[in-house]
Amino acid sequence: MKIAIVHPWGRAKWAEPLVHDGLHGALDLIAKKHQVDWYLERDEPDDSYDWILPWGVASIPFNSTIEKYKAQKALLCAGHPDDTANLDKFNCVFVESPAVYERMKPHCRRIVLAFGTDTDFFKPQDEEKMFDAFYPATYSPWKRQDLFTEALKGYKAMTCGLVQPDGQDLYEQCLKNDTYTMSGLIPTRLVAQLYNMSKVCVITSWHGSERTALEAMASNIPLVVTNDNHLTCSLLTGECFKVDPSPEAIKEGFLKALNSQVNTRQHVLDKYSHEIYANKILKVLEA
Repeated sequence: MKIAIVHPWGRAKWAEPLVHDGLHGALDLIAKKHQVDWYLERDEPDDSYDWILPWGVASIPFNSTIEKYKAQKALLCAGHPDDTANLDKFNCVFVESPAVYERMKPHCRRIVLAFGTDTDFFKPQDEEKMFDAFYPATYSPWKRQDLFTEALKGYKAMTCGLVQPDGQDLYEQCLKNDTYTMSGLIPTRLVAQLYNMSKVCVITSWHGSERTALEAMASNIPLVVTNDNHLTCSLLTGECFKVDPSPEAIKEGFLKALNSQVNTRQHVLDKYSHEIYANKILKVLEA
C-alpha cells in the first residue's frame, strides 16, 4: 500500500526533520509495513497512492481540492472542532480528543478517535532538575504565557517556542518576570530533555496543547492545566491538576504538583502510545 502524508509546513521544509511527535512515531511504525511518503508545502502527490492523508484542519486549501484525487482520503485532524468545512470529502477523519470527536461526528462519513505520543521518545530520563516549571508553547495570546509567568514569578520557570507576531508582548513579559526563555523552533529532542529537567509542567492555554500534555504525562512529570482548556482536559488522568485560569489558582496547583509523585506514564501507555495510534490508523487503511 502507498500512503502520502501531506503536511502544511509552508516554506519551512527545513523544520520538519526537527519535529518528532506521536504522529511521526505512529507513521514510523506504519512505514515498516507500507510505503509512506511525506509531501510538504505545495508538492502534491500524484495519482499512484492508495491513500492521501493531509494533516491539519479541513479548511486548509489543499483539503478543499482533495476531491480530484482517485485515492481514498483521510484527514489527520489537529483539533479546531468548529472547522467542519470539507469534512464530508474524506473517507475518514482521525481526531485527537473526545471533545473534538463529539463536535465533528455529525459532519463526517466516518470519524475515529486516534491520537498519541511517541512513548519511546518521550519518557523519564535521568536529568538534573534545573527548572521548577516548564511550558513549551508558541508565544501567542491563546497560549497565555502571561498567566504562566505571573503565577510562577519568583520560581525557576522556563518557556520556549516560536514568537508569533501577536506574541511579542508575551515574550517580553516573560523576560521582565525573569522567566527563562528560549525562542525559535525548538528541536523536539531538546523539548523531551527539558521536560525531564523540570519538576512540573504547567499548561495555561485556553485551546490546544494536547501534545504537550501527553508528552509531559509520558515523561512522568506532574502536570497542571487550566480547566477552561476542554480539549486538553479531556485527555488527562486523575493524577493531573486542573485549575482555574488565574495566576493565583495556577500557583496553588503548581505548589500541590511540586510535592506530588505521579505515574501518569501508565495512562499514556494504556490509551495514547504511538503503537495504539498506528494500529487505529492501520485498522482504517487496511480495511
